[in-house]
Amino acid sequence: MHRGKEKIRGEKVMKTSPRWRSVNQVRRLKIMMTVVAVVLVVSVGAGIALVWYHISPVLPWLLPNASSAGSEAGEESSAAEQDWDSLNLVLVNSLHMLPPDYEVSLTEAGGVMVEKRIADSLLEMQRAAKEDGVDLKPSKGYVSAQEQEELYRKRVKELTSSGYSQVKAEAAAQNTVERGGYSEYQTGLAVEFSAGKSGFEKSSEYKWLIEHGVDYGFVERFPKDKESITGKAAEPGHFRYVGEENAKRMRQMGMCLEEYTAYLDSQSQK
Repeated sequence: MHRGKEKIRGEKVMKTSPRWRSVNQVRRLKIMMTVVAVVLVVSVGAGIALVWYHISPVLPWLLPNASSAGSEAGEESSAAEQDWDSLNLVLVNSLHMLPPDYEVSLTEAGGVMVEKRIADSLLEMQRAAKEDGVDLKPSKGYVSAQEQEELYRKRVKELTSSGYSQVKAEAAAQNTVERGGYSEYQTGLAVEFSAGKSGFEKSSEYKWLIEHGVDYGFVERFPKDKESITGKAAEPGHFRYVGEENAKRMRQMGMCLEEYTAYLDSQSQK
């Protein structure tokens, strides 16, 4: 009897052991599921936070607020106009080097390469002149720094061959041919016009440009009466785009580009 009871008691132990294992497995499974759920929640939360971090700065641009959008668009347009105006007035001469990061977007207009933003003005000016019986012929537009340096070196060589010392040749050359980096033509905003054999200053083309060029944003870049200010010999055929408003003000005030930019700087400091 004692053995029987032990056997029965032993059987009961064997029967209940799988049940406890099953319960433990369920508990472990629940714990694992809980951990997975927590990890998922944390991951999703972190993802949402990351997305919010990246888009929150631009949310004002996405909100359907007409007045705000109009104001922002106006500010952006104003900034673009101001930037373009500053490019129109970039000063380049023997003392002012073109900024190394200056960029030009070129296109062909009138047979020469120019900054694409002035192409329409140049073509409109040519058409208007044509209607008045004047044929404006651009002979020179954009010139790269490398090409300009070659022109300068060539001129220096010509002067040294004619008896100039190297120092004097370099100084004299800059009066007519700038070094690479110091030339108006690198801006893409300068255009040289040619006419006949009598000299451009006496041509109908020159007369028309002096009278009407400002209506299209172009001014004579190196006038004869401004040589002491520009530091360069007069170039009647060299016209520079500065924008219509600036061009008209420069003519009204009798200023060359050096004087006009200095005037604007002084006004901005008041």
